[in-house]
Amino acid sequence: MFVCWLPRQSVPILGSGLGYLFYFALAKRRRLALENLQIAFGHDKSADERARICRDSFLNLGKTAIEFLRFPKLNFDNIWENVTVEGKENLIQALDRGKGVIVFIPHFGNWELLALVYGALIPNRAKAIAFPMKNSYLNAWVSKCREHLSLKLILRKQAVRETLRAIKANYAIGFFADQNAGREGVFVDFFGKPVSTVRGPVTLALKTGASLVFSLDVRQPDDRHRVLISPPIDLDISGALERDVQVNTTRILKILEGYIRQYPGQWLWLHNRWKIQPDSKWQMKRQLQRK
Repeated sequence: MFVCWLPRQSVPILGSGLGYLFYFALAKRRRLALENLQIAFGHDKSADERARICRDSFLNLGKTAIEFLRFPKLNFDNIWENVTVEGKENLIQALDRGKGVIVFIPHFGNWELLALVYGALIPNRAKAIAFPMKNSYLNAWVSKCREHLSLKLILRKQAVRETLRAIKANYAIGFFADQNAGREGVFVDFFGKPVSTVRGPVTLALKTGASLVFSLDVRQPDDRHRVLISPPIDLDISGALERDVQVNTTRILKILEGYIRQYPGQWLWLHNRWKIQPDSKWQMKRQLQRK
């Protein structure tokens, strides 16, 4: 891949160009991103500010794509030239408990980079849930890039069995869990409006005793990367599973919301996050809880 041989200084330029191409070519996705920004920041930011965040999100996507193409160039040593990690001790201490670690990861900064970071931080002790692509050749190539530094992917159709096996073996398991989960998800508030969110991370933590941490990449002004790993989240446990999944998932999305407010251009706004809405019975229940 020719981009592997380009000097690092050219990567942000090429990525920004690709991001602008996405921004103008993907008009439907651009409109969706602006609609999402209206939901999240309609009362807090002007139309011009929301448009700038939308553009920045596409530029971040373009840079992420070019950086992904350069993954084969990275190894266990040179990855740290452009990546710093804050909270590695949180991950190690969680693994030292011997019950596995569940890592909640959002589509933020260069989220793909976390596959290599975790593979390099804890060699042969990290896995992640993968959603297969329709094109088998593209899927094989993308999977190879993600597994480049020892992390192994768990296929979606094998997710439950393989994830439980990995937790029992004291692995760290990554979940990209910030996107729409359809009717199977748990509804929680996100920027003041309910969203359907994946149940898996919190449910597994509650049922297995595995530690649950929040982790994301923050792109720096010079396009280096700062990866953050939180201390294990202190789960609120009442014994009522449905209530505990909802309460603790809400807490995690509040953490994510805080980072999005701080770095709004680094989240993937072009996903239809608020597509699925709960029925009127759920809405009424939430209103009563707030009183």
